[in-house]
Amino acid sequence: MKITLSEFEACLEGVTFPLAVAVSGGMDSLALLLLAHEFAQKRGSYVIGLTVDHGVRPESKEEASRVGQWAQERGIQHVILEWVGDKPLSRLQEKARKARYALLTEWCKQYQISTLLLGHHQQDQEETFWLRLSSGSGLDGLAGMKAQVVRDGVVFLRPLLDIPKERIKETLVGKNQEWIEDPSNQTPHFFRGRLRHFFHEEGLSPPRLLQVMKKLQLDADFIQESLKKAIETTVQVHNNGYLTVDKKSFNELHPAISKRVLAFLVQWFSNTDYAPRSTQVIGILDKIKKESPFTAGGIYWTSSREEIFLSREKRAIKDAFVVSQLHEKTLWDQRFWIDPRLSHYVSKESVIGALGSVPGLKKELTTSVLPRAWPTLPALWEKGKVVAIPHLCYDILKCGKDLRKFIYLKTLFHDSLRFTI
Repeated sequence: MKITLSEFEACLEGVTFPLAVAVSGGMDSLALLLLAHEFAQKRGSYVIGLTVDHGVRPESKEEASRVGQWAQERGIQHVILEWVGDKPLSRLQEKARKARYALLTEWCKQYQISTLLLGHHQQDQEETFWLRLSSGSGLDGLAGMKAQVVRDGVVFLRPLLDIPKERIKETLVGKNQEWIEDPSNQTPHFFRGRLRHFFHEEGLSPPRLLQVMKKLQLDADFIQESLKKAIETTVQVHNNGYLTVDKKSFNELHPAISKRVLAFLVQWFSNTDYAPRSTQVIGILDKIKKESPFTAGGIYWTSSREEIFLSREKRAIKDAFVVSQLHEKTLWDQRFWIDPRLSHYVSKESVIGALGSVPGLKKELTTSVLPRAWPTLPALWEKGKVVAIPHLCYDILKCGKDLRKFIYLKTLFHDSLRFTI
């Protein structure tokens, strides 16, 4: 039975138009594009199809053009986004996926499209469970993909998540629409391809698995909400680039939550997509109890009776930017946003990098910023010399502007994707 428009509309209740649709040319994303287009026309609006050409396979460029032609024939706007540069030799699918989401997100932000539709369906959800089970995921991972997530302010929706692939196929056939079969979906070289072959051979039925995943999702949602409240009550953000955790409040947390708090903090400093392994988190927790300084996850940890102090590990800081070459807001060391307007107040040669250890500097400063955090602060350098340290109010440039307006710490919950699957 094909998907009806009324059924599709119910999955997009309250959605904001215009919409963007990630469309690879495969069966699921093409059906999503056509249904979204029909829905948008009914609302007097429009959708835009976005196809990412990864450039991994020789035929990918031609396939992206074919999708554009199909969209044009139906009066749908279409844009091709190219993943340029050298392609990785290892973990190709994982890195291609990351690049795809980055391209889609940046395009939506640039053109102020608030909502992007993704074509994941019921079979994808099943495969996600088995993939994460095989990699040792916990509750959050086994709960599967969410129907809605937010990434850098863009809402990602998966309206087909509960719909079987067979119904998606019938929908396209009913609309007389061709599609492209991605050979990587079937090749045994990739795990998903082997998994699909296994399902086909064993005739596994999905209803019970999906029911279990929905139960897990309810539990995961509750834990995530509890985690957010715990972070809000135990963690304090300091605008000079470090965090502190109230030791008494932290020790009163349930172990399941306290370990997640630590994982969140590691992610905040590293800005990675995935939480650290449980073994690493347990190791951090054990070291905190000993109240001796240590480094882990790119963080310098100090624990006392009252608080846990977290600052960036000096040697983990790699970023150094020529300010005049920044044309958009950029994250420095995964902590500080750099506004490109900073270039109006510094020279073309100014480089922003870590302060590090500067002999004799303490004699020149009167500040409440903890000295142990100084080396990890962003500083402006010219010809190998520090000319400004905005967060220490040090400025030999005398530019007459508080440069902290252009170099500011990211918020604690800077990306709600950290609280979604």
